[in-house]
Amino acid sequence: KELEELGEEAYDDYNRQRRDWHANLGPIKTPQLAALHEDLWDTADSNAQDGDKAKGAVAIDAFPGLGKTTSVLDFAKKSPRREIKERGTETSAGHERWPVCRVGLTGNTGMVQFNRAMLAFFAHPGMSRGNAAHFAHRALDCVLTCETKLLIVDDLHFLRWRNTVGVEISNHFKYIANEFPVTLVFVGVGLAARGLFSEGDSYEDAVIAQTGRRTTKLDMRPFVIDTDE
Repeated sequence: KELEELGEEAYDDYNRQRRDWHANLGPIKTPQLAALHEDLWDTADSNAQDGDKAKGAVAIDAFPGLGKTTSVLDFAKKSPRREIKERGTETSAGHERWPVCRVGLTGNTGMVQFNRAMLAFFAHPGMSRGNAAHFAHRALDCVLTCETKLLIVDDLHFLRWRNTVGVEISNHFKYIANEFPVTLVFVGVGLAARGLFSEGDSYEDAVIAQTGRRTTKLDMRPFVIDTDE
């Protein structure tokens, strides 16, 4: 009855909002999402050590279409809310508190592009000029100033690990783990098959394996209908 009483413009606006609402439902707290979040909280909460100690990372490696990125972004929403609730919206020095940073990789991402993407997330004015080292120092300054605790690297499978760029990025991840007070969360498809966790015999394999040894592998279980749950 209330819908019938709406004017044409109001009725069209109602339907537009209804379409937007139904297109953006969720995320739904499935058993898979709940299990992944529990592991992510365990890792993030245990990485409270000082910056001179390397912190453990997490790699979420699963088939596409299971909700890896959706689950991680939901965690990336809950984590800063807790941080801001406990510590406030500003740091003790009066800067904005940004507990989470997210970077998405592409097929040709190198160190310069990766560091610039971090600066773009923080809306840093110095993202247009400089080299990889300059961008890295500015990114570190952003992380320390905004007291960022979580760094999400999405679509890691786009990176070709066994070429020069892959080794450079792997070394850069090690630098971040050592110097940045953040928990690294990698998200990708087929990371193990691409060599993230392999030991290998070559120098390149050994460098990449060092990143893998510091990384806890998690997955997303498929949705099946062979059990009551």
